[in-house]
Amino acid sequence: MTAPTTTAPRRAEFRTRDPAEARAFLDTLYGVRLEVEAPRDASWLLGLRMVDAGLFSSIDIVLPAHLTFGLAGQDDLVIGTVTGGLIGFEWGQSTYRYAPGDVYISSDPRGDDIGYTREARALTTTLPQSLLTDVARGAGEPGPPWQFTAMQGTPSDAARWRATSRFVDDLLAEPATAASPLLLGPATRLLAATALTVFPNTLVTDAAPADSVDAHPGTLRRAVAFIDADCDRDISLADIARAAYVTPRAVQLAFRRYLDTTPTAYLRTARLAQAHQQLRDATPGDGLTVTAVAARWGFTPSRFTEHYRAAYGVLPSHTLRT
Repeated sequence: MTAPTTTAPRRAEFRTRDPAEARAFLDTLYGVRLEVEAPRDASWLLGLRMVDAGLFSSIDIVLPAHLTFGLAGQDDLVIGTVTGGLIGFEWGQSTYRYAPGDVYISSDPRGDDIGYTREARALTTTLPQSLLTDVARGAGEPGPPWQFTAMQGTPSDAARWRATSRFVDDLLAEPATAASPLLLGPATRLLAATALTVFPNTLVTDAAPADSVDAHPGTLRRAVAFIDADCDRDISLADIARAAYVTPRAVQLAFRRYLDTTPTAYLRTARLAQAHQQLRDATPGDGLTVTAVAARWGFTPSRFTEHYRAAYGVLPSHTLRT
């Protein structure tokens, strides 16, 4: 198997005390029409740190004291987490106010909405709608249009999103893991799947009766063969389902019915076996490290050590040395 390649996430910072410059930048970034309520003074500052991982971007943004802005319609999903101050929106006849810890959707395809901030700081994550559709239905699978039916989830939903966002941010913070397609791809889909769990929508539905019928041994064999042959690539549940000629839900049912596991757990086991073999094949002086092997096969260092020891009874460093 050959090592997959990927482009490391791009990082950028932006700071300005010029409202006109801030207006142009935010319009490009979020599609907002910025209006400055208060007169400009020495404390007026907009700053942000951005990580662009390709299919998604993550931004830590500090906003000036008082802003009012109009939102243009956009198809991408923008999820915000307030980390300081107050952020509010007027969606049609409804008004929403978000305080620190709140998680909310700040994008609306319809546009023509008003937002405002008060001494605010927020983390935002932007995901394409097409990614969420692919995660739920399978890439290229037809289906009716869908939409989110609420702009905010429950407090427990918010906690789930914050935990997922922190996990992905930690991955991006480490160069070795951020450059691994076997980590970055699943992390991207994890964000999409979590968004679909946190915010009520019309896309996620229960399994159809045909899925149970399709969850037979033949489906399992095709799925297992695909995973075993392609575990060195960034493959998703949708890819596995397409290789097995069924829906993602049917694949999940087949693995649960006959192996009492999930497709992603089986994929992790297959990659762990490849990592084990790579450690065994290492020779003294070749420069191979446990961290590099973990990232190569889609594991963070701590998770790799945990799973490896559970499977093989020793630490990966022991296998590498012997």
